[in-house]
Amino acid sequence: MSIYGAINAATTGLEAQSTALENISGNVANSSTTGYKRLDTSFSDLVASSGNNQSEQVAGTVMASSRATNYLAGDITSADSNTYMAINGSGYFLVTNNDGLTQQTPESYYTRAGDFVMDTEGYLVNSAGYFLQGYPINPATGAVGDQSEPIQISDTPMPAEASTEVEYQANLPSTPTTGNYDEEIENSQYVDLGVFSDPDTQTTPALNDGMVPPVALTATDKLADSTQFIAGDTLTLSLNLNDDVTFDIDADTTVQELLDQLNSMHGVTAELTSTGEISISSFDDLQVTQASATPPASLVSMNLTAQPLTAGGTVDRTVVTADKADEFISSSISGGQVTLYDNNGTAINVEMRWALNAENNWTLYYNTDPSASGDEVAWEAISDMTFDAGGRLITPASGVVDVTDLEVNGVSAGDISFNFGLDTLTQYEDTIGTATSIDVEQDGYPSGALQDIMVDAEGNVIGMYSNDKSQQLFKVAIATFSAEQELQRVDGAAFSATSTSGEPDFDSGATIRSNALESSNADIAEEFSKLIITQQAYSANSKVLSTANEMLDTVLNIVR
Repeated sequence: MSIYGAINAATTGLEAQSTALENISGNVANSSTTGYKRLDTSFSDLVASSGNNQSEQVAGTVMASSRATNYLAGDITSADSNTYMAINGSGYFLVTNNDGLTQQTPESYYTRAGDFVMDTEGYLVNSAGYFLQGYPINPATGAVGDQSEPIQISDTPMPAEASTEVEYQANLPSTPTTGNYDEEIENSQYVDLGVFSDPDTQTTPALNDGMVPPVALTATDKLADSTQFIAGDTLTLSLNLNDDVTFDIDADTTVQELLDQLNSMHGVTAELTSTGEISISSFDDLQVTQASATPPASLVSMNLTAQPLTAGGTVDRTVVTADKADEFISSSISGGQVTLYDNNGTAINVEMRWALNAENNWTLYYNTDPSASGDEVAWEAISDMTFDAGGRLITPASGVVDVTDLEVNGVSAGDISFNFGLDTLTQYEDTIGTATSIDVEQDGYPSGALQDIMVDAEGNVIGMYSNDKSQQLFKVAIATFSAEQELQRVDGAAFSATSTSGEPDFDSGATIRSNALESSNADIAEEFSKLIITQQAYSANSKVLSTANEMLDTVLNIVR
């Protein structure tokens, strides 16, 4: 290589190192820029034309070119903003500039800088002024749109959703400890039947010895000594909601034993009159039927029917009137409460209570009118429930009860489906005596104002509302390229697509880390190391240039 060739090579060396210095200085300046991708410098030699023999060849000049590091992710660090996000893997956020907000097809840019915040118009914009784009999500169906657009969060309230279903879970005690319960008093665990009806009272034929004049039996006398019964007779006692009881009479069965049997039945009282009749009162329907091999003149056949609380009325165990509410509450246990919502989002607080009617037979009531008085209805039945001996629900068989037009305080919640489930409503023995493990959930909610937004790992932008509900609003668009190193850099740590980068692919499947930011991938220590090397190379090229210049001066001085 001639002296002039040396000067030319040194000059290109200075230019190449200047390019490297420019990239290093830019990397250092952007070492704290979110999502910045550093530029490295590559050097390639340019061989001058020379002979075909290796001995005739000389070292050429040098050319510097920038090398993108888009494929190298920066460190991901936690951030305190719900709208900050980082891409976990390859890909870029699809963004647009301010002009794109008014364009039908916004101009697209791509960035890793996820420091987005919501501006006054509801757009998500990063510190470089780029607006995040995504796909709108239909709030009713959850369907994701196929056309991206700048993400703009509307402050429109979430509309109310009327309640349609209640999920109910509880374990009922086999022996509830109601306000009336006394373990020394038989049947005190059951609901007070006087809440629903008045008793019907009837008497048996007179029990006497058949002598002249007849002598009435006393409580200690034997039933078989009367003209009404003989040993071997049976009495079948059929009380509503209870299993039939067969009372066998033998030669030693006393009148008191029959009285004790009758008095042991819920809502039934029996006493022996002075004239020998047994007076039976029952708050529920009761049949007493005698069977005898040698029938007396008149077999015992009694049909006691519960009487309505008001003259001309009917017995209705599906409702509790206000004047009986205290007795009802004292003979039932709490079933929890739930807040339902109507179409306007009006809250309807529903209080429930369980009443044990008979062994393994319950009714669930709700308070339809807390301010009711007199004979106005205060509580209404939701459904009767029966359990098997193992405490498993057997009716309703489906575990589902539909209540038509459930109303509280005059506000209708509409038709509500109660789902008790065959495994979630049980009757297992416990020592507490109250309904336990109560969990009541419903599907309605009031309207809610937007309070905050967040982004999940799938890239869904989620609105958080004052009604404790959330709603997916947009899906963030993530683009990948087959040749991302060919993307063209633009201001603000962003890129634009080129003919050599390939078309963006939005099906990459990359995940997003919310409350996080990707740091610059430029490392200060590494850049300083490259700076030292570049400085030394630049100085060396300067020395070559000055040496070549001195040699050229020497040649010129020979001519002089």
